[in-house]
Amino acid sequence: MLSLDEYILKRKTEDGLNEFDSQNKMKNLKFSLDYVFDFYDQYLSLEGIEKKSAKEIDNLNKYERALREFSPDLRKWLVGIYEETGHQVNKTIQKYCDNTLGFLLSYEDSEFRNISYSCYAELLKKRPCLKNHTENLYRFIKEYHGIVSRKEYEHHGFPQISEKFTAWLEETYDKYGVNLEAAVNHYLLDEFWNNINLWAPGTKMKSDMPYKGHEFDYNYKKRINLFNINGYYSQFGKKPFLKGKKKMLEILMMFLWIGGFDGEDPDFLRTYLIENNVF
Repeated sequence: MLSLDEYILKRKTEDGLNEFDSQNKMKNLKFSLDYVFDFYDQYLSLEGIEKKSAKEIDNLNKYERALREFSPDLRKWLVGIYEETGHQVNKTIQKYCDNTLGFLLSYEDSEFRNISYSCYAELLKKRPCLKNHTENLYRFIKEYHGIVSRKEYEHHGFPQISEKFTAWLEETYDKYGVNLEAAVNHYLLDEFWNNINLWAPGTKMKSDMPYKGHEFDYNYKKRINLFNINGYYSQFGKKPFLKGKKKMLEILMMFLWIGGFDGEDPDFLRTYLIENNVF
């Protein structure tokens, strides 16, 4: 068993932490506090640790570190499940959330509660270890939403379409914790692109490079119910940050589609933005 000093040194080495890096002072402080907390709360308190092999202990510690973005009590809950069952149940819950339409647009506690109830009902048979853990499940889902939204913001920022768009995206993120770029990107890439039934008539083009499940390319130049904006807005348009912003939502979809997913088409994009009085 490692001493506290040895444990911290091991974690620092694994994370590549440099405590003398003044530019990352707050990040390093958080990591350092996590190391001490994890040593006493996880490393020393693992039930039956003296009976476990070094590999088992290492696997538990690695799993706990992979959960570092979650709150300490949720990490403890998930590590306990992993220790008892061998299931990294966070991955199962995250997959459920990722496949839930509009998950990243959620912001009210009632929405996260409803998602947690549906998740519990669907996963309980597959993961009976979740039984009677509805409150932890709700808290995990809410924290996961925040983590995904924050990471996307930290990695990419917001697209620079215009000052008006930037203000809209930032206000939505600051006030509601909703990253509209992340939500729209997820919709376009994982829902719209994979379901050609959402494509308006006349927008399917035979692909030059087809692959299994995707024989067609989407013709966004047709501008017929672009990206199924009508269906999307009818479902989510009453949210306060989308209300009255259907055209802005369509423009955001077009900007993200052309600028990221479907390759660059700067001439068409500029014409489209001018026609929609973006500049």
